[in-house]
Amino acid sequence: MNNLAVLSGCFLFFLLAVVLMSYPLCKFIQRTVGTIFFCNRLDYQSLLCEISGRITSSLYLPDLVNVLISELPESLQISSVGLMIMEEKRSRLYPEDLRFGSHLWSESRLIALLREGQHFFYCKPVDDDLELSRELMEIEDAGFSLVYGLRGTSQFGGMLLLGPRKDGRLHSKRHVQIFSILANQVTIAVENALNYETLSESRDQLQLINNKLVQAEKMAALGEMTAILAHELKNPLGIIRSSAQFLVTGDRKPEMQHELLHYIVDEVDNLNLVISNLLGLARHQPPRFRKVDLKKAITLFIFRWRHSEDHNDKVKIDVSFPEYLPVLYADFKQLRQVLLNCVSNSEEVMPDGGRITIFVREFENERIEILLTDTGPGLAEDDLKLVFKKFFTTKKKGVGLGLPVCRQIVRAHNGSITLINNKEGGASVRIRLPLRPLVTIGEDKRMTPPSVAT
Repeated sequence: MNNLAVLSGCFLFFLLAVVLMSYPLCKFIQRTVGTIFFCNRLDYQSLLCEISGRITSSLYLPDLVNVLISELPESLQISSVGLMIMEEKRSRLYPEDLRFGSHLWSESRLIALLREGQHFFYCKPVDDDLELSRELMEIEDAGFSLVYGLRGTSQFGGMLLLGPRKDGRLHSKRHVQIFSILANQVTIAVENALNYETLSESRDQLQLINNKLVQAEKMAALGEMTAILAHELKNPLGIIRSSAQFLVTGDRKPEMQHELLHYIVDEVDNLNLVISNLLGLARHQPPRFRKVDLKKAITLFIFRWRHSEDHNDKVKIDVSFPEYLPVLYADFKQLRQVLLNCVSNSEEVMPDGGRITIFVREFENERIEILLTDTGPGLAEDDLKLVFKKFFTTKKKGVGLGLPVCRQIVRAHNGSITLINNKEGGASVRIRLPLRPLVTIGEDKRMTPPSVAT
């Protein structure tokens, strides 16, 4: 029994030794077989997904070409990739130093067959077609072994050229099928890139045309402004000069001197108004948005206006507010300029007295509406269309920049300003302002603008 136990133990030890020694041998045989029969076998499904993502995300043609020419050969383990893009009778070759062929490819036998539906060709002689054979051999001499047609949805796009395998073996049927799928994806990507290129060129042309139009408008505005200034400045300067000459030429009564000096001061004020309006239009600063208690701010503005020298005491001003007004984000220094201009205009058209009513309310879509109504004569219907045009005015002394400046300020607040005639008489200025002018469409309207100062 002891001998049997010893023999059994030796046998088990022998089996264990054989297993341990044979395992490395099996792994070696497995690696050798894999190397010989499955050399460089790729996971084409994963590879196609990766390549598709890189190709389809390249809208800019140079980026797409770089992916195809520089990255694709390494991924596919082939020597090179080339691309020919057809544009009517022209063709573009990539890489840019790639050259082959001795005639127009748009008229070649190969392009004609690819256009008709032949999907690909091996770069080798073709029986009974000498012209096609010659063209394929020219491409082979350039370092490629497969040619795929790129047939887009609207027109023939060109050719995808693939070089031989790096291991020297021939392309198998499986490779050809994989490359066919790849060629379809390249076709779509090239078509998208060309469309994007066309759109970019159109955009640049439109931008150029727009710049020319803007420049033309600027020159037209400059010419119009020059004519207006020549008129508006010439008359006050003439009055100032003649008044000064009249004072210098001899002794004048104190009453006459006082009247002439009054003329001079008055005309200087007119000149100052013209220059101030022009500067206000040209140097408009972007608004600084802050929380505004509109009821308090407008009430204080009207109180100060009533006690100013420019206010016409014959004109009564009424202000009406609802019980609750939400917080408005605005630059009230600029809005005060708008209100001042509107109130001043209304009082000017009612020299014999009248009434101005200012009504403030919360409007739909989180907006505030300020409605300023007067009992004046209103405006002619033709003038209503022109009141916000620069240099248009119905006043005897005016430059026509007050309301354009107002509209510029209100638009900077992302609001609107309109002037209308009332059926019962008089005119109204309607100003609508968003509560939060910096909140863009699509964002949460309850959000406070990040650049608002509190």
